[in-house]
Amino acid sequence: MKQFDKFFKSSRKKMKKLREKIRKLKEEQDKEEQKLQTIKKPKVEKKDEVVVHISALSAAKATIVVLALVILANFLGDITDIILVFFVSILFAAALDPTVDSLEKYKIPRALSVIGIFIIIIGLIVFFISQLVPLVASQIIELAKNLNTIVVDLSNGESALPFADKLEPLMQNFLTEVDQEQIVDQLKNSLETLGSQLEGIAGNTLGTIKNLFNGIINFLLVLVLTFFIVVDERGVDDFFISLFPSKHGKYIVEKMEAVKHKVGFWLRGQVILMIVMFVITWIGFMIIGVDYALTLAMLAGIAEIIPIVGPIIAGVPAGLVAFNESYWLVLWVIGFILVVQQIEANVIVPLVMKKAVGLSPIIIILSMMIGFKSIGVLGAIIAIPVATTLSIFVKDYAAKKK
Repeated sequence: MKQFDKFFKSSRKKMKKLREKIRKLKEEQDKEEQKLQTIKKPKVEKKDEVVVHISALSAAKATIVVLALVILANFLGDITDIILVFFVSILFAAALDPTVDSLEKYKIPRALSVIGIFIIIIGLIVFFISQLVPLVASQIIELAKNLNTIVVDLSNGESALPFADKLEPLMQNFLTEVDQEQIVDQLKNSLETLGSQLEGIAGNTLGTIKNLFNGIINFLLVLVLTFFIVVDERGVDDFFISLFPSKHGKYIVEKMEAVKHKVGFWLRGQVILMIVMFVITWIGFMIIGVDYALTLAMLAGIAEIIPIVGPIIAGVPAGLVAFNESYWLVLWVIGFILVVQQIEANVIVPLVMKKAVGLSPIIIILSMMIGFKSIGVLGAIIAIPVATTLSIFVKDYAAKKK
């Protein structure tokens, strides 16, 4: 019995020692695992969580702002024409301001100067419509009367048009598949109607101008706004100063003076272009033998107000005149107009406008393209003064950055 107790006590001591060793081994294992976790996963600092509380009032304000922006965008879309009219008026006023200032030195009132300039512009419009519309109308009517003969001669290879004999088979095939008389009658009726309408316009030039002005309200608004802006000696300056804080007033005045001078240079450059195109077209039409060369050259000069496509527009009545004289002359006119258009677009306009406004030819042509793509012909016309204005501020900003 004693031996059993002794064995039991001895076994209990050994079990106790064994449990102690197991406990120590477990503690060491836990420490090793903690070390491994520390190495594998770097300690990440716990950041405080940020909770944003949006009140109902803030949400309502944000909604109102978004709605206001949407309404403003729609409103601006609806009044685009008004904004454009006002913008064009500012440009015209800036262009006329130097001329009116010069006339004021001779004791001529500003209002009288502006009215005189408007009378000259309107008078030129009346004169050219009264001179050119009858010419175009008579040529269209004459073309309508001769259209049937032209088609028959061309289909028989008897036309004076170069390569007409080679076109005969194509014309014969075409005419066998269509009703020739119906096509000719429709063309004749259309041309005669157009010619009669043009003759009616030419017979009542003043009435036509009056109806035109009544229909184009925007044009009248431009005249009225331009008048009041220019008559007020500081109208242009005061307008732009009012758009900015008073502390920038001096800077705005200085830049506006530069803009007015640049736009004035552009206007003079445009006049030079019109004169150059008038002279070139007049000489060219006289050399190739086009009737009404002087009148058509005047139209070419006026059409130069529309950059790039001006010569092509002027070439339309010239082609009508030449068509009733000789088919060879038509080809000469087309070739001449295309050559003049290329010279004007790639040589004359960039050179003249570069000296006038200080812009590179690339910028000038790119500005015209952007303006035409944005708002059509008017955009192409005002593209250069707009680019000039922007260039002044861009150059000033770049100079301050250096």
